[in-house]
Amino acid sequence: MARTASPGTNRAAARLGTLAIIALLAIGGLTLLFSTWRTIDPGYVGIVFDKASHKVTNTLDPGWVFINPLTESITRYPVGVQTLVMVQAAQEGAVGGDDSVKVGTREGQTMFADVSVQYSVDKGNAAQLYQTWAGAPIEKIEDNLVRQVTRSVLNDVASSYGWEEIFGEKRVEYTQKVSAELQRRFAEKFVKFESLNLRGWHLPDNLQKALDAKIAAQQAAEQQSFALKQAQIKAEQDKVQAEGEANALRAQAQGEADATKIRAQAQAEANKVLAQSLTPELIRYQQLQRWDGKLPVFNGSNATPLIDATSIISGTGR
Repeated sequence: MARTASPGTNRAAARLGTLAIIALLAIGGLTLLFSTWRTIDPGYVGIVFDKASHKVTNTLDPGWVFINPLTESITRYPVGVQTLVMVQAAQEGAVGGDDSVKVGTREGQTMFADVSVQYSVDKGNAAQLYQTWAGAPIEKIEDNLVRQVTRSVLNDVASSYGWEEIFGEKRVEYTQKVSAELQRRFAEKFVKFESLNLRGWHLPDNLQKALDAKIAAQQAAEQQSFALKQAQIKAEQDKVQAEGEANALRAQAQGEADATKIRAQAQAEANKVLAQSLTPELIRYQQLQRWDGKLPVFNGSNATPLIDATSIISGTGR
């Protein structure tokens, strides 16, 4: 004979069942709550897409938002500046091997450029970006637009330049033309172009050898030019020094001549003054001052001359 469960047991089982249902409802409610709760991180904009109407219904700022997970979805796009790096293998940003950009020049030469391009999403154009790219994530947009268009434009513009031009003297002009075209093409797809950095070029062996030879020739020419300028400077210095020495000698000779002339003029002036001062009386006085009082003695038949000392003293004698 089967045993019948007691009323207390039935009530306990009923309560357990009720609690289980409540727990399931609570879990379902929490799951639904969390599925409607989304977070838009700083630096991003959220695009709300209505699956029923197939339209973008809202653009959301950073923060917590709630949506209907059954009919709505959110795609996040960065509004900050993003950087795509395309360089040779083993360099910064190179993923999966050589990612540098291959271009062909006007002469048909091949070169490889290391570049980085910066872009961003304008919040005001985020909805159009979503619709244009059918809700694709930013990674797909970067690969299909930023990467591919940048490679295409770099090559297109390079075809009108010689390899030496874009490698050297016209590198800035080339970069400016590429940047202007990227800005135009990005804007057509609702992406904002920020900047292009042409980091450097990689040349094939034949061009590298040609470039090295040209640089060596230029350096040799510069060295010769420098040596010639130094020789010219030395010759000019020697000339200036020689002219200075010649001027000094001329000045010395002129000084000596002037001194001789001055001495002669002074002597002549002194002689003139002396001549003017030599009167007969002065001469006789000087003779008297020098006379020792003895008469001159003459040998022979001639008589001794008489000298009138009084007349000499008085100055009247002849």
